[in-house]
Amino acid sequence: MNKNENLSLPQTIYINIDDSGKLVDSEKVSIYAGLVFTSKKEKDKFITQYRSIIQNIKCKYCEKDVIICKSNKSCPELKHNMLKPKHNRQLMNYIKKYSTLCCIINNETVYTNIKSDTASRGRFLDYSLKLLIKHVIKRLIKEKRLNPNLPIKLIINIDEQTTKTNGYYNLRDGIIEELKYGIFNFNYGYFNTPIVNSDLEVNLCYQKSEKSYLIQASDLVAGTVRNFYLNNIENLLDFNKRIEFVDYKIFLP
Repeated sequence: MNKNENLSLPQTIYINIDDSGKLVDSEKVSIYAGLVFTSKKEKDKFITQYRSIIQNIKCKYCEKDVIICKSNKSCPELKHNMLKPKHNRQLMNYIKKYSTLCCIINNETVYTNIKSDTASRGRFLDYSLKLLIKHVIKRLIKEKRLNPNLPIKLIINIDEQTTKTNGYYNLRDGIIEELKYGIFNFNYGYFNTPIVNSDLEVNLCYQKSEKSYLIQASDLVAGTVRNFYLNNIENLLDFNKRIEFVDYKIFLP
């Protein structure tokens, strides 16, 4: 924490998340991943440089004439699955300078009745995201980047298309309950203690990826992690080495 910070202002944490792969029987893994920023200054700095890199390469993926493309700003959004390896590396090398997070869900170990039912799948993904966000907050506290005894403002940006596909159930309220009040686990008979001791504000924002560089970067992280998993599915040790750049990660179920 900055010793000169204004203690009357909340500490603002920005968590940005996109997905790669779906929680269905036909896919082996589903990933939720993205970036974490602990200040607006850090977030804005990331966006400025990331946008600059995108501007330098985006017209290489446009079918229109370069002059028309630049004037109409109609180049396509650069998704992970369309990037050439050299551009993927270029963007990921920049992203790695910042804090990243991911949740790796092994679809093959999730009950079929959860994967096949929309409501059950939504609740499971809701639960997964709550655990991921709680893990991030706990680590930030441990790293002294966040003071749990001072007001906290948590801004969570999630790809709008992700929510349309899976649906989330009371995610915002669940995050507040998990972080500030704690939850009693009736199945195992123990209480998950709260980890935030002061005021907590949670803003959940659903964004269109084509209008958000933060979501676009999160898509790149999620897709990269998923590819590493699928290419190292028989050797999780190698997979863990490949995703050492991810600062905050959990494995489920």
